Amino acid sequence: MNEYYDNETFEKRSFTNDEISRVDFDSCTFQNCNFSEMHIVNSEFLECEFIDCNFSNTRLKESSFKDVDFKSSKLLGVKFYEVDPFLLRINFTDCQLDYSSFYQLKMRNFQFVDCSIREVDFTEADAQFSYFDNCDLLGSIFEETDLRNVNFKTARNFSINLETNKLEKAVFSKDNVVNLLEKYNIRLQD
Repeated sequence: MNEYYDNETFEKRSFTNDEISRVDFDSCTFQNCNFSEMHIVNSEFLECEFIDCNFSNTRLKESSFKDVDFKSSKLLGVKFYEVDPFLLRINFTDCQLDYSSFYQLKMRNFQFVDCSIREVDFTEADAQFSYFDNCDLLGSIFEETDLRNVNFKTARNFSINLETNKLEKAVFSKDNVVNLLEKYNIRLQD
């Protein structure tokens, strides 16, 4: 049987180099906690909130994140494709996700707001209906990615190949649509 926490708050806890295995967290808040280099295995986070937390290089093997919010957190080098995809829903606000990977992940309706998403791998991910609001996507990889109905209106520094990605009904601004032409070495002038 899994260990279970309901509606608890964890503050300034350091879980580094530990392992959380078979633990369920329901409606919990984690504030200023350090999970870096940690292994989280077969655990569930349901309607949880992480504020000012460090998840850098954390392994999330077969763990569930259902209706989870990360705020002002560092998630560098996280392999999100290792999570349990069932009912997966995560929102990120003011987070650093650089060097992470969403490879082949079904990540529909994810919200990224004011995030640094540099050098992130979205190869073969299903990101339909997701939203990148004021996000820096410099060097991120979109290859055979399903980006239908994704909102990139205020995103910047992205490079998306029109030929290898699905982009029907994706939203761009007049200012950032030029990023879609980068591959063709086309210059726009006023």
